[in-house]
Amino acid sequence: MRSLRSARALAGFILLAAFASFAPAGATERDVPAEFIGDWVPADASCASTIRLRVAPRTVTLINGSDAQQFGHLDICFSCEGGARYAGIVVWLLPEFSSKGRGPFRVRFNAGEERGVAIVEFEKADLRQRFPLHKMKLHRCTRAA
Repeated sequence: MRSLRSARALAGFILLAAFASFAPAGATERDVPAEFIGDWVPADASCASTIRLRVAPRTVTLINGSDAQQFGHLDICFSCEGGARYAGIVVWLLPEFSSKGRGPFRVRFNAGEERGVAIVEFEKADLRQRFPLHKMKLHRCTRAA
């Protein structure tokens, strides 16, 4: 009887470890680091720009004038740029990560190893049309507009 309980406990541990391995290495759902919180606008635009990416601790909002869409379930990944041994400064933000399939977009902070630059890469064409920020360099404004 004791060996049966031990075998069940071991099987449960193995199953738990297998489920834990489904998340990408370095991806975790937690607050966005403070250095990335704020409004991000195109690099060649002023902070008065009506198109922006607004990053809060647990949400990210795409804004184009009066059109806005907010996303939650954020995962932050510190090694997605180059794998488990990645030692650079690029950090990925993956909204709606727990949804089925790929999320609607990803944000790469410190893109291209350039501190203070963010790039949004859309997976969904409708968002790309509504919020024309796809693969555009963004800079963070010191104050929300």
